[in-house]
Amino acid sequence: YFIVSLQKKGVKMKFNELSNNQKSKYYLKNYSKWREMNRAQHKVFFIIYSDFIDKNILRKINGNALKLYIYLGMNSKNDTGESWHSIESIAKYFGKSPRTISYWLSELEEHNLIKRMQLEINKEAHTYLQPY
Repeated sequence: YFIVSLQKKGVKMKFNELSNNQKSKYYLKNYSKWREMNRAQHKVFFIIYSDFIDKNILRKINGNALKLYIYLGMNSKNDTGESWHSIESIAKYFGKSPRTISYWLSELEEHNLIKRMQLEINKEAHTYLQPY
């Protein structure tokens, strides 16, 4: 959605009438305002560091496994990287089968992006994001 006003000296501007330089400035301001708004509202975020590209993880990982990694990151504790969502709840979120989610989790483990384990018998597994 648009946050930055498209008015110039009180005259409302149509976006398609702007020059590319004006659109560029708009995009820069719009993104900055969006970041400020999210920061002010203390919204959850998940950082992916440049090593994700530098170590070719992004090139190697399947798109669906990447979506799951982002989901886990957004639902993990920021200071520990721990989450405890069940495979069933993740499957429900993505509209996929538990078997598919298990496959995606296996791929994340193969890339050493996560570790999953049960802390107690017959309890939900905990997922730990791993440094890369």
